[in-house]
Amino acid sequence: MTSGDTNDKTVALLSANNYFGMEKDQITIVQQGQGVPALYDNDAHIAVDSDDPYDIQMKPHGHGDIHALLHSNGVAKAWKSQGMKWTVFFQDTNGLAFHTLALSLGVSSKMGLIMNSITCPRKAKQAIGAITKLTKGNEQKTMNVEYNQLDPLLRATVSPEGDVNDETGFSPYPGNINQLVFNLDSYVSILERTKGVMPEFVNPKYADAKKTIFKKPTRLECMMQDFPTVLQGAETEKVGFTSLASELCFSPVKNATADGVALQQKGTQPGVAATGEADQSSAVCRILRSIGCQVGEGSKVTFNGIEVNSGPDCVLKPSFGACATEFKKKFPNPAAVKISGRSSLVLSGQGLTIESLELDGAAVIECEEGATGIIRNLTVKNKGWVKNPVGSSDIEIIRMRGYDMLRHETEKIVFKKDGSIEGNYSNSVKSGSKAAPAVVEKSKPAPVAQKPVSKSVPVNLTKSASEEQGDDQFCNGCTIL
Repeated sequence: MTSGDTNDKTVALLSANNYFGMEKDQITIVQQGQGVPALYDNDAHIAVDSDDPYDIQMKPHGHGDIHALLHSNGVAKAWKSQGMKWTVFFQDTNGLAFHTLALSLGVSSKMGLIMNSITCPRKAKQAIGAITKLTKGNEQKTMNVEYNQLDPLLRATVSPEGDVNDETGFSPYPGNINQLVFNLDSYVSILERTKGVMPEFVNPKYADAKKTIFKKPTRLECMMQDFPTVLQGAETEKVGFTSLASELCFSPVKNATADGVALQQKGTQPGVAATGEADQSSAVCRILRSIGCQVGEGSKVTFNGIEVNSGPDCVLKPSFGACATEFKKKFPNPAAVKISGRSSLVLSGQGLTIESLELDGAAVIECEEGATGIIRNLTVKNKGWVKNPVGSSDIEIIRMRGYDMLRHETEKIVFKKDGSIEGNYSNSVKSGSKAAPAVVEKSKPAPVAQKPVSKSVPVNLTKSASEEQGDDQFCNGCTIL
């Protein structure tokens, strides 16, 4: 879903990047209208354009419009007619969304849920919505309550203290991160009844303690996570949530760097570009460690005031593997995979398997579509890639994250469809061979990077199952209501 402000740029981005590997007809864009009038005070006076007093300021109506648009454009019904069983909603600022969607889909299927919200541990009064069970008479609904409404609601009902942390150090009400899984049959049926209309509200941001002055004009809006409000009868019993470690599912990129610095100083996730990219790699490293790979820890560095863990940078593209179960198949002997804390590793290709690898530097290993390749007894040691702090840049992405990547040396290996191998990896070391160990000491220097290393998006944990090792790691961390 796009708005009038974002539609043209979104289409241009998709086109310029060849739809990121998808076919053009696999992507459907539904666009919101011109928005709703903005309001500039508590008396709901309509805001006008600063350059034209006869032009009303308009703002998007909120992401809750997605339900109405999928219904009115016939998209959800078309998906159902094509045999699809599930639909997933995710926030585009959160690059970690895809690491846990397969698991959450399994939970939804097993529990027979109409709607499943992915959540993470949440600090009391943290600016993130919370999943609650609301009771009215004989009716109960499991649904999101926005953070600015939760504390007064709790004070007026269950606790005079409001939203406070329990003995775990977190709020009893987990944080909703707007990754939603829907059963498509039920979803389409409910859309037919409701037309996808969500309840509306106003949520102004105030500039003063007395809450009389808006920081900026607000508007009437709606939210996609309010879907449970339109459910009826037995439908309300089929709503649940799956609680997962924040490090695996939630790292939004939505704040300006200066705002992120202030948040980090308070001990809150800064939600900026640098942390989004660092957390993306960290999540992959956590999964690799959980299956038995030996992955080192990087060092802490600071870019434009934002502290992040730098390295190892591991990018496992979806063509290589999309979830922990697939990673286990791709690393059949994980104990033989060693990655140092300063390393950078990029893997792509469905036919690629990593049997044994020792990496201290940078390696890019690809397997063309239709080809197969096994990395066995490979040692790579080179100068690798280094993040170089940058105060300012003409390139927006570098300016946002505060660094560019200096690619000093890179070992690149490509398994070709014709059976040949490009790079310093012996052609004799193929699937099924018993070749001697392949050792690569260094490679040709690569030019300084002027773009991000990958096209990956970017984008508070108590001790839990996510810190455990073994096959059940990503199941033990689930809580179903």
